[in-house]
Amino acid sequence: MNRYFHAYTKKYVKRRNRAMILTVTPLAEFCMMIIWALMFNLKSAVNFEFLTSYGAAAGISVCAGMGLCWIYWAVCDRFVRTNRKYTYFEICEKCAVFSKYKGSYRLFGKRTFLRMVCVIPLGSYESAYLDERKKHLILTGEIRIYEGESDRLGYHIKDGFPLFDKWWYNEAEKSYKTVDMIRLPMDFEHPGEIACALDKAKMSFKAIPPKKQYVFKESDIVRKRKELKKIAESRRYARYW
Repeated sequence: MNRYFHAYTKKYVKRRNRAMILTVTPLAEFCMMIIWALMFNLKSAVNFEFLTSYGAAAGISVCAGMGLCWIYWAVCDRFVRTNRKYTYFEICEKCAVFSKYKGSYRLFGKRTFLRMVCVIPLGSYESAYLDERKKHLILTGEIRIYEGESDRLGYHIKDGFPLFDKWWYNEAEKSYKTVDMIRLPMDFEHPGEIACALDKAKMSFKAIPPKKQYVFKESDIVRKRKELKKIAESRRYARYW
């Protein structure tokens, strides 16, 4: 069983549209007022400075609206791309992985992304339930939390469990901290589906039969051959005085 839940990014698009409407509407009304003023006063006062000032005000309002709309689009697109790439919830065969985007910084012209990775083994996972507002998902159990640069927290799934590309995350105990509860943010549209998927994954994990320990047992034929070889060597090196 392997399920993947992307972050809910439509909220950023809704915020962008709302900000565009609240910004463009008053600017458009101001521009229309300038146009109507020019139309009514064009015959009574034909002045070059008058026309220039009103035309400049209309042009500035249009340029300001276009510039703000472009800024809103750029910021929204950045949040959508980063959250969709770095914020997700993945359910594997033996564990669940929650990744959260934690910001970024630029150093020497290169942007570095930060994130938090929570590994939830299904063997120690206890329960998942919604809070009182039914918006946050609370997970309980033995949970490992890794924090750092996104490039260093890369991993691949091996035998149903994440294996980090950097060896110290797999072996060093100081590379992570252990908590008994985490609260998922409001980055997922239907957190109840994640809880149901975790319960199904827990049942599937319990149904996996334990691995049989291989015990080497020497067969009778091999044991007899060794005994015959010892007898032959003892006869060969026997000395009779």
